[in-house]
Amino acid sequence: MRSWLTKHERDYDRIEYNVRIGTARDPGPAFPEYVRHTARLSSQLRLDAVAWQGKQPTILELKLWATATAVQQLAIYGAVWREDYPAQPAPRLLLVAIGAEQGVAETAAAANITLEVLS
Repeated sequence: MRSWLTKHERDYDRIEYNVRIGTARDPGPAFPEYVRHTARLSSQLRLDAVAWQGKQPTILELKLWATATAVQQLAIYGAVWREDYPAQPAPRLLLVAIGAEQGVAETAAAANITLEVLS
């Protein structure tokens, strides 16, 4: 993340970390509030970061190595974000890694995900 921030932090107005999206599951009032709180948080998706340029969000997923699973994860994040925030622009999706498995760049492009391999 530090390496990516060094290159791109100034490109964005703000960056939020560990953003939760999706519907939280609550085990109900039979459980203590601290258990309910933990259950709600752990049942939501956790985004590494959301970078903002004005009203345009970019969901960032940071991996040491970009895999097909990371592409799928980011595609799901984009779909859930659009459900949670239908009035906002669709998020840009950015996968940042130091390397990528064979075929991941093509798969990411087909899913409208930008892959940035840091050098």
